[in-house]
Amino acid sequence: MTPALKTTCLLLALFALVGCQSVYDAKAALNKGGWQQIVTDTRDMNEFPERDQTLVLNYRAHAKMALGYLDSAQVDYLRAWNIMNHGKGGGVASAYFFSERQKWWMGDPYERAFNSWYLGMLYFQANNREDAMACFRNSIFVDTGDLEAGEYAADWLPPFLMRVRCFLDRGDKDGAKMLLDEINRLAKEPANFDPDCPWLNLEAQLEANTVMMIELGEGPYFTAEGHHGSVRAINQGSYEEAYAEVFVDGESLGQSYKIGDTFYQAITRGGRVMDDILKGKAIAKTAGIATGAAAMHVGRVLMESGSAKDSNGTVTAGAIVMAAGAVVLIASLLMNAEADTRGNVLLPGETHLLMAKLPPGEHKLEVRYFDSMGRELRDMRQQGIPLTVPEKGDASLLLRSRPRYVIPTSESWAKSDPYANTPKK
Repeated sequence: MTPALKTTCLLLALFALVGCQSVYDAKAALNKGGWQQIVTDTRDMNEFPERDQTLVLNYRAHAKMALGYLDSAQVDYLRAWNIMNHGKGGGVASAYFFSERQKWWMGDPYERAFNSWYLGMLYFQANNREDAMACFRNSIFVDTGDLEAGEYAADWLPPFLMRVRCFLDRGDKDGAKMLLDEINRLAKEPANFDPDCPWLNLEAQLEANTVMMIELGEGPYFTAEGHHGSVRAINQGSYEEAYAEVFVDGESLGQSYKIGDTFYQAITRGGRVMDDILKGKAIAKTAGIATGAAAMHVGRVLMESGSAKDSNGTVTAGAIVMAAGAVVLIASLLMNAEADTRGNVLLPGETHLLMAKLPPGEHKLEVRYFDSMGRELRDMRQQGIPLTVPEKGDASLLLRSRPRYVIPTSESWAKSDPYANTPKK
């Protein structure tokens, strides 16, 4: 093997590694050691490629929130929010020829909507209603396509309904009604939300003082399918739970109603500009491999036949054809048409709502989860969840079926540093 060919093979191997390098496997970490495993693994963001750091920040923020470190989670979500909403990213030029994974992860519309939604919930729980309202508004904004081009309107209800609570908290009934009217103009698509949800009117919203957002199941994930893996397929996460029933101090408040389906949001957000580019790359890759291999074969035949020698007996034409074929072949092999399958795998499958009017003071909640046949999934039952209902304003809870969230029982816990007593690796 010639030195030039050795160098070419080495470069090919290096580019292949760059294209295939895996992002942090948050789901595997979650299965291994729960939310704490993610917090521990992601302590040093510099350990991750710059192109993946926005995604890893969302992972770390989610894990911190799930463990009750609310202030620290807020910092990470805000840092990711600034990149996802104001940054231009990087690696775009490399993605056109090499792997799409060279681009910075900026999230699909539904992933950006979730980022703003979680940040808004953290502000809301900290009684910072103005910043919460801004986050919920941004969640609605990033979930909205080009309406003039006939693209989708925002139809993910959680930020709408929490924005309603913010309007009511400052006494703006007209603003709350405007949002509720907007919700009720949406198509009543059961795959997206339950049209029988009883809290989609102003009267029910005015009556309630407790808002519970309950997340069920696992959200969607991406795989690379089709020719050279150039098609990004969206797959639905699997889970049994279909709804929840909440008990407060031993009394049932009733069942939850679906107000958001993550898979539905993922598949109705329209195509990507990169999809057409990847399709073209897949076609070019196949054609280039065939052309390069054929040219190298022709060049080798010419060289072996000795029919293309100059006056000094040096092979020329065959070598030139073979070299040109090698260039085309190597370039085609380096071209990576595989779709980017990075995505926020920690998101839930569904978001449910339960609202109630509760007396001010301390309460204990129990949440039971049921499958679509009405059978309780007893291993998911959650008991002893603390809830404080204020004299004025809302009590709010963000819960999850599995892996469950921990509710901090003190302000010092919510404000504490999750790394304070953990040595660096």
